Amino acid sequence: MSTVAKLQRTVLVTGGNKGIGFEVIKKLIKQPSSINDDLILLGSRDLKRGEDALSQLGSPTNVHLLQLDTLSKESISFATNEIKQKYGGQLDVIINNAGIAPTDDSVEEARKTLATNYYGVKLLNDNLIPFLSDHGRVINVASGIGPMVLGYVSKDLQDKYTSATLTSEQLDCLVEDFVLALESNNLEKCGYTTELPYLAYGVSKMALIALTRIEAQQCSDARKIFVYSVCPGYCATDINKHGPGARSAELGADSILHVVNTSDHELKNGAFYRDGTELQQICMDEAKIQAFIQLMKHLSASK
Repeated sequence: MSTVAKLQRTVLVTGGNKGIGFEVIKKLIKQPSSINDDLILLGSRDLKRGEDALSQLGSPTNVHLLQLDTLSKESISFATNEIKQKYGGQLDVIINNAGIAPTDDSVEEARKTLATNYYGVKLLNDNLIPFLSDHGRVINVASGIGPMVLGYVSKDLQDKYTSATLTSEQLDCLVEDFVLALESNNLEKCGYTTELPYLAYGVSKMALIALTRIEAQQCSDARKIFVYSVCPGYCATDINKHGPGARSAELGADSILHVVNTSDHELKNGAFYRDGTELQQICMDEAKIQAFIQLMKHLSASK
């Protein structure tokens, strides 16, 4: 695998204080180019947890703490201004790793999950993509659950979510229509399934994968900005209470870093990757879907 030659990168990792984000930063600071050149912004919703993460990393001088909560518009605005003032508004890589999972299937939890995993990422990218250098890249950390959920919705919804002409505004409408269908108890009528637990999480991730394609189309022509979505795999983290059969967060970090470090011509702009392999955006593998359903039921029972 060839690597990007550009040195002195500024890399933002959201949700960098624990789990996969923490492992991404740990691996970044061990890369030869990072020792003296790369500046890494460790995004953390909670300052104390961010400070603890810095301490665990050994307080490297090239890792700086940035308070950032993707659920909060005010926090995103503050972080944007801090990057502008402290770091000259210069970024090379944005890794949107921060995310949450709903604790139940309520409308309130669905809105919170979508606000963090979809709308928050979208707003942050809108604010920060103008800061990216030419050939900069954005990595939206999604999940294989997104394609699984997309495999369970109506053909009409599949066509809408995967349309090559889908706009950002149309995608917002699709996401809001899902929330309204959940609120009115009309999920099946609107083309969604009621068989999958924590459906809002899957919808947030399939929307993020669709957003990635849109952002890639918007950015590639003018300044050659590259946008990818990544599935880190089912990793043992707090979000799933270190669930059964999970792989290590280190492996999830490797999946993300593949699209950080691989040269542009070896990747497809707007595509969805796991472990260096491009994935389909609709999963119709019934065995995988049933395994996912059983896992979600197990996690639900353990809450």
